[in-house]
Amino acid sequence: MGDPRTKRVRSDIAREKSGGIARRIFGDAARFDPAGFKPGFALRCTAGVALPLVVALLAGRPLAGVSAAIGALSVGFASRQGVYRTRAAAMLLTALAMAVSAFIASTTSALPALNIAASGLWGLASGILASLGSTATGVGLNACIALAIFSQFRYGPSEAGSTALLVFAGGALQTLLLVSIWPLQRFTAERTVLAKAYRTLAAYADQIRASELRPPDQRPFTSLTATLADPQPFARRGEIAAFEILLDEAERIRAALGALAVDRYVLARSADARAATVVALGSASSAVLGAVATALDAGRPPQDPQGTWSALEATMARIEAEGPARTSQDARALLGQLRSAWRAAESPADDPSPASPGRALPLLRASAFPGGSGRSATRIGEALQTLRANCSPRSEYAQHGVRLGATLLLASLASHLFPLQRGYWVSLTVVLVLKPDFAATVGRGISRIAGTLLGAVVASVVAAAFRPQPQTYLVFAVLFAGLGFAVFDTNYAIYTITITAYVVFLLAFGGLPEHAALEARIEATLVGGALALAAYVLWPTWERELVPVRLAEMLERQRAYMALVLSAFTSPAPRDERALHDAQLASWLARTNAEASVDRFLGEPVRPTAVSVRAALGVLAASRRAGLALLTLQAHLTDAPAVPAAKLEALRDGLLARYDGLATALRGTGEPADAVHLRELHAALEKELGARDDEPAASLAAETDLLVDSANTMAEIIRRARAGRSAPDGTTGDR
Repeated sequence: MGDPRTKRVRSDIAREKSGGIARRIFGDAARFDPAGFKPGFALRCTAGVALPLVVALLAGRPLAGVSAAIGALSVGFASRQGVYRTRAAAMLLTALAMAVSAFIASTTSALPALNIAASGLWGLASGILASLGSTATGVGLNACIALAIFSQFRYGPSEAGSTALLVFAGGALQTLLLVSIWPLQRFTAERTVLAKAYRTLAAYADQIRASELRPPDQRPFTSLTATLADPQPFARRGEIAAFEILLDEAERIRAALGALAVDRYVLARSADARAATVVALGSASSAVLGAVATALDAGRPPQDPQGTWSALEATMARIEAEGPARTSQDARALLGQLRSAWRAAESPADDPSPASPGRALPLLRASAFPGGSGRSATRIGEALQTLRANCSPRSEYAQHGVRLGATLLLASLASHLFPLQRGYWVSLTVVLVLKPDFAATVGRGISRIAGTLLGAVVASVVAAAFRPQPQTYLVFAVLFAGLGFAVFDTNYAIYTITITAYVVFLLAFGGLPEHAALEARIEATLVGGALALAAYVLWPTWERELVPVRLAEMLERQRAYMALVLSAFTSPAPRDERALHDAQLASWLARTNAEASVDRFLGEPVRPTAVSVRAALGVLAASRRAGLALLTLQAHLTDAPAVPAAKLEALRDGLLARYDGLATALRGTGEPADAVHLRELHAALEKELGARDDEPAASLAAETDLLVDSANTMAEIIRRARAGRSAPDGTTGDR
């Protein structure tokens, strides 16, 4: 028998854990975000839904308008993916996928065996397509939705072909309407992502005083790079060039702020009062960066009403007078970058600054915007390789595809075998509820079922109260479509209410008695929700099994980035700046994926088997410190000292070997080896660098010390996790 106190502690932890998971799931379902309300987006997309309905009403063919409006609605939501060319591609691919699905569904509806098989195949393909990213996920999801909706129609090939063309035409019309406003927009997408990145830098600069050593958030920069890699097709190169300058400066400022954060950390550890001056510089820099972000959002030149620059320059003078030399060097670099960003922010403004009329802007780097047939062929080849790699039972995408396909097959079978008047709602609910992870499936299931039931009630009450004619049905369909676009990011349950009502009024406009099918729709929704939740319970894909893989991938990408940065200090050859940039982006993306995986892990009601939450969070924290050290080293490459190559290469090879061991251990195929004595290798390098007695050498010694410390910390965390050591509270430390 165990110690009663230990049992009580474990019981309390278990209750707290289960309560936290419940709060997370129900909290997601109940979360309301007023900032997610987007009336402008709703107006743009609603026009594409309303136009085919009005034309169909005037032509006396309302059912044709229904098909086109279904395509237009889904393509409107697909326009949330990508930026310019990528957004247009996402919209057209969605329209095409829905058209093909509409044809297959309506021609196989009278052939139950084929229709059921198609449902299973569509679900499997949708799951595997998700491996290509969010755009492919949306295309697969909408294809399944179209298959479910149009399975209620029984058409011959000719009529099915006409319906499919109408679906595609509605989607193409929506695409045309949304693309046609691009020339009227003053680079809203570019200015928005740049403003977010500069606001992130401002927040980081203001938090340099924090004791935790971490790099600035990389997610806005990933989005920023993707946005500027997809330029507006109607813009001149000179107009876009300013955004490229701002991106370059943002990346340099990010590195300079990271270096200053390390400077403050080192000074604070030695109780050096000059750490306060670095904090003051961070606060002054934050004000400048905030002013740039505000200007970008407003589309105007940045303004300095509070004497921001005066405060910054006064703080800079203090740093120059007090030192140390390394901090002065980092501060000077930051000051120059802030000035450059301030000047560049004048160019993207709607009202260019009089202070810089006709400012000449350099042409963009050719490599910044990949394009051309060669690059397209490469992307297609990479996509095919990704799909082949995920056609494996070990792939999480394939597992979800099999689960979704099997559940859709059962849903379609139920709609054909049992007297369900609105059987297609069963499949529709399964598609929208069943997600790859536990928390999203349960939370989305609660929101979907509740929203559908309320939406059906709202639509039925409105229909009973107003007894609408076709014109009134059209108005209600357009109204609820617009509300759906507007509230999509506000709350999923509210969105579901609006879209359920939209579907009811849309089909009623087409002549189908949807307004009188409340009970049947509720019944089908409950069956579909129960099927989706049961499918996940019977065959779950727990994130606990995927977290170690995501962490290993993160370390592998960081290893590749580290190899390039450290090699640049010893190689006499010119640096490949593009390779460094690409490796940095790959490292950021892998970190984002790992953090998202750990976040999903926190919402699962299961005990971890490979890596505990505590260990996963520890690895993330240590790798963030390593990322900051690498960012700082890259910022100092321009003034890199003449390094004793043999010592640094030995340390580099030792670090790379340690990272290989860490990734192998996380994948469960080995242990983090102790054979590489990183401390001894670093001591040898530090001894030679110390003999130089200059700031660049001291900087290299400090950053490599942080790399060694991070690598050793991760090794110790993983060793303890695999050894299953007890936590301080007497539990096993699983969570």
